[in-house]
Amino acid sequence: MADAAKETAHAKDGHHSHSATPYFVVWAILLACTGLTVWTGYKDLGSVNLPLALCIATFKASLVIWIFMHMNEAGGTNRIVFVTSFVFMLVMIFGVFGDLWTRNEMSLPSHVPSTEGPEIAVPEGAGPPAHHE
Repeated sequence: MADAAKETAHAKDGHHSHSATPYFVVWAILLACTGLTVWTGYKDLGSVNLPLALCIATFKASLVIWIFMHMNEAGGTNRIVFVTSFVFMLVMIFGVFGDLWTRNEMSLPSHVPSTEGPEIAVPEGAGPPAHHE
């Protein structure tokens, strides 16, 4: 009976007993997501590459915040700070992409030399000076 009272008082103080199981599960999920990131990095998915990489990174960051940083047990102020920072991050990302999406495509001027040939063409017979003794 006294142990139950101690456990209840301990839970009211905001302290929770933690098991290692969720940490290992999240660790395995993070490893799988890292493998997915590497695997998709070698694929040419066109315009899907960047959004997919951002989604995977956001999912991994959310797991770290939720489990390892104990946001699932955090009070109101901590959650407000997290949500505010997350909204600020979204504003910054969409601000940058909004700027990039509204720009005209850049093109090289026609007089720019080609990059497909050798960098310096050496005429025949114009090698290094001969060393005479």
